[in-house]
Amino acid sequence: MKRIITGLAILLTVAFSSFAQSRRWELLRAEYGSGGSWVDVTERVRALVNGDSLNMRVDNDTLGGDPTPGVRKTLRLRVRDEYRREQLLTYPEKESFSLSIRSGRPPMGVMGGGGAMRGGLQILRADYGIDNRLANVTSRLASAIQGDSLTLRVTNETMGGDPAEDHPKTLSVWYTYNGRVANVVVNEKDTLNLPADSDFFSGHLRVMRAQYGIGQRYADVTDLLNSQIQADQLSLRVTNDVMGGDPDPEQRKQLIVFYIFNGRQSRVTVNEKDYLNLPGNDAWNPRDYDARLEILEASYGAGDRRRDVTNLVSAQVRGNSLQLVVSNAAMGGDPAENQKKRLRVIYLWQGFRNQTTVGEGETLVIP
Repeated sequence: MKRIITGLAILLTVAFSSFAQSRRWELLRAEYGSGGSWVDVTERVRALVNGDSLNMRVDNDTLGGDPTPGVRKTLRLRVRDEYRREQLLTYPEKESFSLSIRSGRPPMGVMGGGGAMRGGLQILRADYGIDNRLANVTSRLASAIQGDSLTLRVTNETMGGDPAEDHPKTLSVWYTYNGRVANVVVNEKDTLNLPADSDFFSGHLRVMRAQYGIGQRYADVTDLLNSQIQADQLSLRVTNDVMGGDPDPEQRKQLIVFYIFNGRQSRVTVNEKDYLNLPGNDAWNPRDYDARLEILEASYGAGDRRRDVTNLVSAQVRGNSLQLVVSNAAMGGDPAENQKKRLRVIYLWQGFRNQTTVGEGETLVIP
C-alpha cells in the first residue's frame, strides 16, 4: 500500500509539473525561504525571465543569499493565469524548472500597445521619504495589490526601510485605475487605500518624478516642474537658477524627468543649459531602465562616527539586485562601539537616485 501511495504522489507531482509548464502564467510574487523566514525575491526572478520563458535552478546563488542557513529552502511563486485565477507554485532548493511566464507588473507600471496603460489597478511609481531623501517602493506596492485594490499602513517596516531618519515621511503614489491616472500622498503611520475617487486629476500632463544633479548630489524638482505647467505644456531652460539652486558647482548636471501625458509614461533627460519641452516625442521602454542598479554612496555607523562602505556594498550586487544582512563583519568593522549603527545607501535605480537606511542586524534589499 505504501508503494502505491508513493507512486500516486509521484504521478500527481509529474502531472502538476507538466500542467504548470504548459500554462502561460503572470508572476505576481516570489519568495524564498522556509518556516517563518521568507525573503521577497520577486524582482530577482523577474530578471531571469527571457522572452516568455523562465528557466532557473533554485539555489542561494541564483536567489541572492541564504535566508535560513542549514535548512533546506523552497521557492514559492504566486502566479495568475489568463483567466485571472491565482495559484501557488513551489520548487524545492536545488531543483531546476522551466515555466512559460511573463514577468507580471513591471516596477514602473504596465504598458499596453503604444505605451498605453491597461485596465485595473496599476502602480506607476511610488516614493517614500522627504525632500530628496526618497526610496523607490514601486515594486513593493505593486506586489501587495490584491483583487485590484490595495490597503497598507505606511511605516518604515512596510516600506522596507527608513530613507530619512528622525524625519516624518510621506508616501507618494502615482497609479492608474481602469485607464484613469491618479496621485495620492499619504503621511507616515497613516493608511493607503487604493483606488480612491478623490485622487484622479483632470489634466493631461503631469510630472511624476524629476531630479536635477549629478552622481549622489541632486535635488528633487518634481513640485517645481509641475508648478510651471501651463495648458498641459512645459517649456523651460535647464539652469541652476530655474532649478532652484546648484547641487554640485563643480560638475555639469542633468535633469531627469518621468512624466505622464494622456495616460502614457515617458522619460526624458536634459543637460544643463539645454531646453526641456514637454510633452515630447521621447519614447520610454521600462525594460531599458528596470535593471540598472548602481551604488553611488554607502556609509555605516552612528552619529558622526561613520565609515565609507561604498565599495563593500557595491561588491555585493548580484544581477542588478542586492540583498545584504547589515553587520559589523559585513561592513568591515565597528565604527561606533556600543552604539546602534545604521547603513545609509544612495543608489541609482531605473535612472533615478534613491536613498534608504537600514539598521544593524536588519537586511538591506534593493530594489
